[in-house]
Amino acid sequence: MDKQEAKLILSSYTLDNEPTGDERFTQAKALAENDEELKAWWSSQKQSDASVRKSLHSFDVPPDLRSALKMSMADQQRKRLRFVRARKWLSIAALFVFGSFLFFEYGIDRSDDYIGPLAQRAFEYSYDGPRLSYFNRDTSSLQTWLTNNGFDLPDQLPPKLLELEGVGCRPLKWSEERVALMCFNADTVYHLFIGKDKDFPSFEASEEIGYAQKENGWTVSKWKDQDYLFVLTAKASQSEMSQFLASYTPGGSPTFH
Repeated sequence: MDKQEAKLILSSYTLDNEPTGDERFTQAKALAENDEELKAWWSSQKQSDASVRKSLHSFDVPPDLRSALKMSMADQQRKRLRFVRARKWLSIAALFVFGSFLFFEYGIDRSDDYIGPLAQRAFEYSYDGPRLSYFNRDTSSLQTWLTNNGFDLPDQLPPKLLELEGVGCRPLKWSEERVALMCFNADTVYHLFIGKDKDFPSFEASEEIGYAQKENGWTVSKWKDQDYLFVLTAKASQSEMSQFLASYTPGGSPTFH
């Protein structure tokens, strides 16, 4: 297990919710205990999430907020003085809900906050360390989980990626149809993003797989295959990445379902 994979696992356990009997978490935690950089990163994540949770828990909801929120429109017309008070509490409630939203979207998981072109968004999200929804070493189980959670996966995926050990997967609300993310372990973590062509009309790619070098030794590849778009990211060289896309021809006959 490398630090990228450890980050994927540890990022799901920042609020005193460490699992018991989870071998992969135990490995990731052990790695953090012996790696100062990883230890500092996880400590920072836990402190940040705990601080936001404490702030939300300290919010004191006024006793008449509940009754004010329940007031009907007819009641508002009939009791204008109470409506003034209700409006005040409604504003406070909105701030509280917004604060909770920020906590869960940004303090715990801000995955859906990434914007911009799909390939750049995928790279930045991979570089920051994605938070996965489901973990499994069996890549077929990752496909099954995504399918069971409403993803219409393409018939063909790069076979050499599927031969690797799986890490996990998740949905991303980056488009109307959402984007699927699958992660694979090959000494470093490979992140495969799958979207629908119609959701990203400005996506510049073809059935010929293209590569781009990024900072700090990262590589991004992208391509189209029928109605699907693909972005693959990893902290690896182009030659290292291309070996996992060998024997895969976008637009060819499907070999997986």
